[in-house]
Amino acid sequence: MSLVGQEITVIDSCDPTKTGRRGEVVLETSGTLELEGGGRTIVVPKAGSVFQVSGSRKVLNGDEMVGRLEDRLRSKKQ
Repeated sequence: MSLVGQEITVIDSCDPTKTGRRGEVVLETSGTLELEGGGRTIVVPKAGSVFQVSGSRKVLNGDEMVGRLEDRLRSKKQ
């Protein structure tokens, strides 16, 4: 599942300056999420972070999201 376009909140991060940040995911790479919000863009590492999708109770462990989306989808099918 791609997070691009989703509004998310960083509920925990190995970088304490990222915890509590919120924004729309504008880019997802194999190791990071780029969030845009409040007129700023920040890059949050997936590894060591926990995210919550706004408007839901869904919590995502960033460690499980590391890697290319295509590779993660392929491994789930097998």
